[in-house]
Amino acid sequence: MKTDLYTKIVLTVIAVALSANLIKSTINPAMADSKHYATVPVNADGSINVKIAKAGDVLDVNIKSVAPYAFSYCDAIPVKNK
Repeated sequence: MKTDLYTKIVLTVIAVALSANLIKSTINPAMADSKHYATVPVNADGSINVKIAKAGDVLDVNIKSVAPYAFSYCDAIPVKNK
C-alpha cells in the first residue's frame, strides 16, 4: 500500500504542475516580439537595391538542387543583369 500512496502523491504533483502551467499560459499568452523589425526601402518598380560586401567583381552562383516544394507558395522573383 505504500507504493499506492507514493503513486497518488506523484500524480497529484504532476496534475497540479500541469494545471498551473495551463493557467499561466492563459493569463499571459506567448506573443512574438514585434519590437525587432526594420523597414526596407523599395524602388518605384518594386525592386530592392542590394549591396554585397566583401565580394569580388564576379559573384559565382550555382544552384545544384532545390526541393520541389521550396517555391510552391511564392511568385517568381525577376532578376536583372547589369
